[in-house]
Amino acid sequence: MDLYGQARGDDGCGVHKWLFLLKRAIKCLLEAAVWQESQPDLREGRKYFVKYTPLQFALRELRMTYTDRAALSIMGAVGMVAGFAGPFSTFEVLNLPLRLIYWLAIAYCTYGAGLLGAIALSHAVLPARKPYGWSIVVQGLGASVPVTLVVVLLNLELLPDQRSPLSDALWLYPYCLAICTALLALMQVVRSTNTTTAEVDPTVSAGPLLIERLPHELRGPILHLSMADHYVEVFTARGKALLLMRLADAIRETDGVPGLQIHRSHWVAKDAVRAIRRVNGKTMVETTAGNLLPISRSYLPSVRATLN
Repeated sequence: MDLYGQARGDDGCGVHKWLFLLKRAIKCLLEAAVWQESQPDLREGRKYFVKYTPLQFALRELRMTYTDRAALSIMGAVGMVAGFAGPFSTFEVLNLPLRLIYWLAIAYCTYGAGLLGAIALSHAVLPARKPYGWSIVVQGLGASVPVTLVVVLLNLELLPDQRSPLSDALWLYPYCLAICTALLALMQVVRSTNTTTAEVDPTVSAGPLLIERLPHELRGPILHLSMADHYVEVFTARGKALLLMRLADAIRETDGVPGLQIHRSHWVAKDAVRAIRRVNGKTMVETTAGNLLPISRSYLPSVRATLN
């Protein structure tokens, strides 16, 4: 009898089934993220800046995480430690191999589920300029529900003599809520620390501090910055990258690059401005890369005065 049968007293197809479904789900999410990002937004032959929908943003985040070796290693390490330690009575009810499978599945599945829930609720109930405290609370609530659901489903499949799904969910939810909120708060502290004390690579010549945050292959002249939820999308002459920071902090780190803020969500380098145009009744900046960025009415006088 295989490992699954030893724990559940039946055939072993369950573990293989769930591992197969997990692999397929992650593959589908990654393929969807790549497809979404590859779709051009072309109107009248020009590229427009696209504001990501919550789904697009979540898929991009999932793709970046599940293709990041460091992130995958951390999830694997957490799952292995929990598998050997056997918290929440799993040490008593599961043998070691099945316990490792259970906690690795928890580690790899709950991140994606929590991310989707956090982004969905955050976009649904929070304003664009939300206080970080409320943001952590709301995202913790959003993440905890799908995380609890994932744990309940795994319990039903892998844990013997499990209580009813409803009672299991009611018992697990406070733990999931506390853990999700604590992790989000920790991520916020790390992000704030990185924003105020960015490390500078001494092997690279002096330049804007923001450049030091980018992968080496994307380090080039900064063209413009655009806010995308909790991230800033940095466009350079070599490509684009998402950074987990506030737009105001990113603008401060462009010190030495002449530029101006044209919208509460956009900043553009002066050398990257090709023209100011009227498109469909809206005033836009056309960049040298062909992107069109909106100019809000409050910024329009200063933009015209600066760019003349």
